[in-house]
Amino acid sequence: MNNYLRLLAATVLGLGAFGQVAALSLPEVVEAAVQRHPDRQLESAERGLADAIRRKADQLLAADPSITLKHETDAIGSGQGFREWEGGAELPLWWPGRPDTYRREADRTQDVADAMTRARWLDIAGEVRERLWRLELARNEYGLAESALGVARQLADDVTRRVNAGELPRSDSVLIQRELLAREDALEQASNRRSEARSLFIRYTGAEANEPGRTETASPARELPADHPALLQAEATVSRARAHRDRVKADRRAGPNVWLGARAEKSAAGVDYDSFVAAQISLPFGSEAHAGPDMAQAEAELTVAMAARDRVRVGLEEALTSAVLALDRTRGARQRSQRRQTLAEESLKLSRRAFELGETDLVRLLQAQDAAISGRYDAEIRAIEHARAVARLNQALGVVPQ
Repeated sequence: MNNYLRLLAATVLGLGAFGQVAALSLPEVVEAAVQRHPDRQLESAERGLADAIRRKADQLLAADPSITLKHETDAIGSGQGFREWEGGAELPLWWPGRPDTYRREADRTQDVADAMTRARWLDIAGEVRERLWRLELARNEYGLAESALGVARQLADDVTRRVNAGELPRSDSVLIQRELLAREDALEQASNRRSEARSLFIRYTGAEANEPGRTETASPARELPADHPALLQAEATVSRARAHRDRVKADRRAGPNVWLGARAEKSAAGVDYDSFVAAQISLPFGSEAHAGPDMAQAEAELTVAMAARDRVRVGLEEALTSAVLALDRTRGARQRSQRRQTLAEESLKLSRRAFELGETDLVRLLQAQDAAISGRYDAEIRAIEHARAVARLNQALGVVPQ
């Protein structure tokens, strides 16, 4: 991984005080989250399994050899001095082509590990995106609440001045103070939500994004790509299950065993030993009944993998359809909210002017001000929702931030 030391430093900092975490770009944040995610151990386990299967396929013998040693004597029987020594080694051999079935299973297991890596990157990117958008919404809410409080304070100063000058009734002073308290309370709540969203984002990624998520550009694709990481993982799992089934099928009949040894014997005391060299081969028949449970288990695993692949495809297609519709819906909502914001701001200008001229009261001005703040908030929210829809479309298409 590029910039690994930088990401490691960001991760370490993320475990400490949040005020000291490094700010990274969105792709770097995703990479930082990947490096600290515990699921990476699963891929290491799959690769370890692939290596173990491959090492077995590379062995000269099909199983561990064994050594035999036998001694016969008539010391407890007739006592004629009969002695016999026999020793040898039993060597389990491969059937032709049997190691290839193990190598194919090892290769498919390695493919699963590689596919898991890509799928994990995409899954983590999706979680980073969602947490970032929650943080963006909270930041936006805080910014609007802060701005609204500033406007309320300016209005409060003006109202206080005019009340003291006798231009406005003292009831307006109470009204504006209540407005100030409401705005201060809204700012405090928004600050708490922003802090919580930021904390959750940093806890997951170990870093902080230095750019908003709305910098993503929507992919032009509208169909599920064949190389979607989740699909590739599901397909790799099916291929591995099929290779395992084929290997179990090939293993239903054990390979031949060759015994190589020597024997020395004498028939009576005082007679020299006679020596012999011996070789023996055994060919097991193999039985469908004995191999049946393993074969059935392998077939069941293949069926489960194929069903899971089909469910993954259906789920991805549904998610993509929803993402496309959401993108179109949020685009229209953003445009309408922008028009409403413009109208609300124009209305506020007119109400403010009328209030300054004494043509309207404070209640109507506060109503216009609330409408303008709500309009601005709605426009900002719709813009964020549209940008989030872009990110969710990219996520549904399997696009990882680059």
